[in-house]
Amino acid sequence: MKKPIDPNLNSFEDDLPIDINEPVNKTVGEILDEAKEQNEKKDKEVEEVIDLSADVTERQEDGDSTDFRVKEKQYIKSEGHHHHSSHSQSDSHSHSHSHSHSHSHSHSHGKSKKKKKKLPIAARIAIAVLVILVIMITAVFGTIFFLEHQGKSNLTNVSTQTDYEEKLTYNGHEYVYNKDIISIAFIGVDKRELGLENNTVGTAGQADANIILTIDTNTGRAKAIAIPRDTMVEIPIYSESNILLRNEEMQLCLSYAYGNGKDTSANNVVTSISRILCNVPINKYFALDLNGIAPINDAIGGVSVKSLYNFPNLGIKEGDTVHLIGDLTEKYVRTRDMDTVNASLNRTQRQVQYVKAFAAQLLPAVKNDFSVVSSLYNTATEYSTTNISLSDATYLASLVLSKGVNDFETVTLQGEMRESDRIDYGDVVYAEFYPDKDKLMEVVLDTFYTKID
Repeated sequence: MKKPIDPNLNSFEDDLPIDINEPVNKTVGEILDEAKEQNEKKDKEVEEVIDLSADVTERQEDGDSTDFRVKEKQYIKSEGHHHHSSHSQSDSHSHSHSHSHSHSHSHSHGKSKKKKKKLPIAARIAIAVLVILVIMITAVFGTIFFLEHQGKSNLTNVSTQTDYEEKLTYNGHEYVYNKDIISIAFIGVDKRELGLENNTVGTAGQADANIILTIDTNTGRAKAIAIPRDTMVEIPIYSESNILLRNEEMQLCLSYAYGNGKDTSANNVVTSISRILCNVPINKYFALDLNGIAPINDAIGGVSVKSLYNFPNLGIKEGDTVHLIGDLTEKYVRTRDMDTVNASLNRTQRQVQYVKAFAAQLLPAVKNDFSVVSSLYNTATEYSTTNISLSDATYLASLVLSKGVNDFETVTLQGEMRESDRIDYGDVVYAEFYPDKDKLMEVVLDTFYTKID
């Protein structure tokens, strides 16, 4: 009889039923309140414009145009002066006739101008509506610009991040850290809902999926780095009162268990991932529970992939093209063979494949309708814990579009998977992944650093 592989992580079939806490400049609610206040101010301005337009229209209809009457008097005075000077040597009869003729001509000319056609009511309404639309559009784009600006500031600040090496020497070459890089940790947690059970540390669940998405804000180069869940790393161990007890080498996935099941757990994973990747800064995180996989996937109409795994119960063979929708999405990214120590590596491949396919589906949707960003953000926050604000998401989306990003590179850390030799595990087989140090360094340098010699 085979020893069970990681029994603390059940197979998918066993359990499938078919706050943003890091401070940011402003909360989503405050941003939306500001946008609402701006819109109300613009609406008041529009009402004043419409009232003014109506007042002018009434004056035109009543013939009460002050400007016109002033011009008429000026015209009559000018005409009278002209005749007086040109006929100064004439008799009084001639002068009187000239003045009378001039006055009559001016009066007649004034009447013809007063008959200027007024705009139809429909046209005036159309103009008012157009003004309102222009103001509303201006307010919307102003809000988007504000969100983008704030998001850029939040995401590109690494001054308070980990103690990364600004300069590195590797194989005789000098490298400098690229501060144009934004990095986000995407964490898939193996729980239906995030949080602790009975407020007990260690019950928060585990980080089954760990993918770092990076984008160079200068060049637009995007990349996804998958880190196997069994990667061995020094993990911070905290007490129930959130006191750091020690650092202990264990699987990366276990780092999520030591926290409150939300922000502190996610931050613990981020710390561990940073240690694996030579302490590079991880700017943001997004941790998703199991219940959120299907809603987020379905929000963009599902995702199509070429299966990297055999699913006999579903009649799906490796190589078949499958459209993932609903609960099938979770099954595809979670199922793994529990009989071999390398089984989780195939699952990691499928997770990276899915994220890439999801992005390929999402980008055209955002190009067609930018409101998809806020809609998807609202859906995702119901099933996640993240320090990515709406302004961050808006900036990222605008950055991707402005740089013309249509795809991103993918890489999975290479190394060796071993069976744990720890005697305290008893008869249970635990997988341990040890990254190849040279290949790991190559990934870090290629992603986060720039060669300077």
